Formats: sequence, C-alpha cells, structure tokens
Amino acid sequence: MAAGLHFCASGLPYWTLDIGAFFVKKGEPWFWNGDYEEGCADPGYRELYVRWFQYGAFLPIFRSHGTDCRREPWNFGKKGEPFYDAILASIHLRYRLLPYIYSLAGQVWREDGTMMRLLAFDFPQDERALNIADEYMFGPSLLVCPVTQPMYYEAGGAVLDKTEKSREVYLPAGTSWYDLRNGKKYEGGQTITAAADLDSIPVFVKAGSILPLAKPGSSTADMQEEILLQAYAGADGSFTLYEDAGDGYGYEKGAYCVTQITYCDKERKVEWKTEGRTEFRRGEFRVEIVG
Repeated sequence: MAAGLHFCASGLPYWTLDIGAFFVKKGEPWFWNGDYEEGCADPGYRELYVRWFQYGAFLPIFRSHGTDCRREPWNFGKKGEPFYDAILASIHLRYRLLPYIYSLAGQVWREDGTMMRLLAFDFPQDERALNIADEYMFGPSLLVCPVTQPMYYEAGGAVLDKTEKSREVYLPAGTSWYDLRNGKKYEGGQTITAAADLDSIPVFVKAGSILPLAKPGSSTADMQEEILLQAYAGADGSFTLYEDAGDGYGYEKGAYCVTQITYCDKERKVEWKTEGRTEFRRGEFRVEIVG
C-alpha cells in the first residue's frame, strides 16, 4: 500500500497490484513462494483474496491476476456463501462508483491529477495524518481503509476465534466524515474502531463531497444512464463529472463534456452546468443529500 501511494505521488497515477497474489503455492524457483497449497479451497486464502479484492475495488486499475489457481468469483463459493457474496458486493460497488472513477481518470488527463492519494496531499496541516500508510484518499471524497490482517482464518484453514472483526481508523481533522456503508457521521481528528466484517472494508466519505453513482450492471453496456448525485452535508462542495464516448481516442480532439456540480450546504441544494460536447451528457440526474 505504501509503495503504491509513493508511486502515485511521484506522478504515475495508474498503479495497481495482482489481486490475490501472483504466486499462491510453492514452486521450484525461490521466488515462487506462496503459503496456500490448497489454493481457492483454503479458507485462509479465500479470506485473503476477499480482502485484497475489496482493496482493489478502490485502486486506479481493478485487476485480479496470477497463477496457481483460478480467480473467477465462483471458485470462492456460491451465492449465499460469505466469500462469494463479499466478492460480488465489491464488483457491484466498483460498477456503482464508475461515474466517479471515470471522472477521476478524466482529471488525470485534463489536469494531471492523481486518483490514489497520500493523506498528506489533502490534509497537510494534520500532523497525525502525515505518517499514516494504511489509509488513503481515492479521489477527493473517499477515505479508504483496507484490512490487511486475517480475522477469520489462518493459512491452512485454522479458525481465528478470538480475533476482533474491526480495525482502527484515523479520521483526518478539519472535516466531518460519513461511513459509506450506513451514512453514520463522525467528526474528524479522532481514531475510531470501525467494523470490518468480511462483507466490506471501512470507507468514509468527506463532508461536502458529491458522489456521482450509477446502478450496477453485468457490464458497462448494461448499465442504466441515470446518475445519482449523492451530496454529503456539512460543507459546501463541488465535483466535475467527465463523460465521453467510453472508448477510442476522440477525447484527445475534444469529444467529451464536463458537468460542473456544486453543493450549497446552507441551502442544501445541488446545481450543475454542462460544458463541451453535450451529446455525451447521458441520462438524468437524481439528487440525494446525506446527513
């Protein structure tokens, strides 16, 4: 995680990793040194994969990749079973966030922005935030707190009975935060114990954020065009929604549009204005204010 944050800080925005590890089992070369000889059949590896997958859903590139065992969701269980359901939930969340993520990618191109950000980028006055390496901002709105320790199983499948299903999270000062899962509000500048059950990792939304969200589909071609603008109360905010053809290089010649979205906290009002090639502005907006 720290390596990825520093990589992005150096000016290279599209960092990722091999979700689930490239090497899972032990092989003959010295570097082929995994700990999970049973692969997907090992509950310990299933938990590791789920946590890695949940983390990967908040990376610039979301990629499951490796050798030794297959990575399709159905190799980790079936519908109604915890590992499969947790993987599916992360896939749906990634699709739901696509308007937000695609806009961040547009910002990378248009403004040399970066998607995965050290807390020091956004909270330079908060000394406690400066040295935190296991949390990061995904764009301007989302504080992502991956789970990096096993809570249910060890390698080989031994059950961890006495492990707390939570992790400590520091919420940077100077703003309020909302739990993405349930909308619960917290004040910044404190460390909290956040629930970290298998179905999700802790993610918090900065007050004043505007999240453009879509209804998940089985592919991007299958997704409905309506976008939910979810504004989080507590501060004024803005977001630039970027849209283009979704493929090809037309954007390099101006084939795109941007919608400047603003939220006024005093009036609890969201407004927007689209500029550029307006034929790329797809679907209606629906507004929801959280808090």
